[in-house]
Amino acid sequence: MDSLFPRSIAAIRLDGGRLCIDFVNTIHDRFADPAEDYLATPERYAEWSQRSGAVGAGEDMWLPDSDRDRARLMGDVHTLREAMFRLLEAQAQGHALPADALRTPNAWLLKARKDQRLGGDGQLHIHAEPGDARLPLKRIALDLVDTLAGVGDGAFLLKRCANQSSCGWLFADTSKNGRRRWCAMETCGVASKMATLRRRSAAASRAG
Repeated sequence: MDSLFPRSIAAIRLDGGRLCIDFVNTIHDRFADPAEDYLATPERYAEWSQRSGAVGAGEDMWLPDSDRDRARLMGDVHTLREAMFRLLEAQAQGHALPADALRTPNAWLLKARKDQRLGGDGQLHIHAEPGDARLPLKRIALDLVDTLAGVGDGAFLLKRCANQSSCGWLFADTSKNGRRRWCAMETCGVASKMATLRRRSAAASRAG
């Protein structure tokens, strides 16, 4: 896709089933060349945070003005996303979580825990500074803990899309039989079926 005309945030699919999974899925066709980064700018990061629920409708995010601070914010976003992808992919493959990838989420967990307060509803809530642009990262880190716990408890299966040649998206499989294969049938599922039909048609033409 032409980088001058990126798809709108409103058009981005949220098929992961968990906030942290949708976050790591913000690279379209991760293993394609080129891949499309949905969170290429602070503005798109802020818009995605609102759409995904990482920030609420009544919460503000104040984005930095200077190029240096903007680059620092996006560095935090991309570093956490890559570390979390490695952790979730390892979990999906049944491998041990890579120790070096744990450092960044653990750092954000510490920041999130410091901001948590017990509310009148008996639940823990993040009491962030007004306009905290990194509030979504704290919530995403907390959701990672809940997601890994859900996998461990058998609440759902964590899988990688069967389109492993390019997609790279992960998802929580909550289907009754645990047989979901695609990030979305409408995208990778349809593409796979069409590719299969083309191969069969080509094989039939050669045989004829």
